Amino acid sequence: MNFWDLHKKFEQWANPQYAENYDNVGLIVGEYQTEIRGILINLDVTEEVLEEAEQLGCNLIITHHPIWFQTRKRLNGEDYVSRIIMKAIRKNIGLYAIHTNLDNVQHGVNQKIAKILDLEKLEFIRKHPQLEIGSGLMGTLKKPIHIFNLMDIIKEKFKIPTIKYSKAFNKDEVQKIGVCGGSGSFLIPDVLKNQLDVFITSDVTYHKFFDNENQFYLLDIGHHESEQFTTEIIFDFIKKIHNFVVYLSKVNTNPVHYY
Repeated sequence: MNFWDLHKKFEQWANPQYAENYDNVGLIVGEYQTEIRGILINLDVTEEVLEEAEQLGCNLIITHHPIWFQTRKRLNGEDYVSRIIMKAIRKNIGLYAIHTNLDNVQHGVNQKIAKILDLEKLEFIRKHPQLEIGSGLMGTLKKPIHIFNLMDIIKEKFKIPTIKYSKAFNKDEVQKIGVCGGSGSFLIPDVLKNQLDVFITSDVTYHKFFDNENQFYLLDIGHHESEQFTTEIIFDFIKKIHNFVVYLSKVNTNPVHYY
């Protein structure tokens, strides 16, 4: 199977057409006719991940986040993005991203988060008016739980030391939960509309914490932390379609540290 064959399988799962306009998904570096020798999966591609792929004999790296978003006028090694792209070309390693197209399907990133939290009756927080896709997912817990107990569960299951949050007035017991892996504060109006008790996401800026109107608990658990299980989703999908040599990268690419 070559890069193109795998790309067509991904189209059936999380079509690139479902990606947001700003995104850059699909084969970013490489040639579609290249035969796959091995695949390495990570949330991001870094120079260390490239080295790992080379050592493992992999000629394709699949990541959730694209290495290349914005228009570039030059590739000259002056920054990490151009260095990675140049090294990948020299080493004949393809770079493939499956990002917001995997966020926007119901069986993608957010479903994994919802399953970890045992949410039931899942629906999109913001559904696309025509396609069977949408942003974020919302569901219910089997029974109400105290907000601090829920946050303890999140800290344990997502292995995070701290959670940033803004409060909801007169609401300690929660049951209706919304999730959005990555940057999800754009969904706050929809969370209010759906009268959710809690919204779990990341990259919430200071002023956005006011936008909950004290009606729901707004939790920021960290970008990398919220999407850390995405690699498992990609790994499981690939193993179902072909007996590839596939590795989950051992490199932690999270640039954020806690002290």
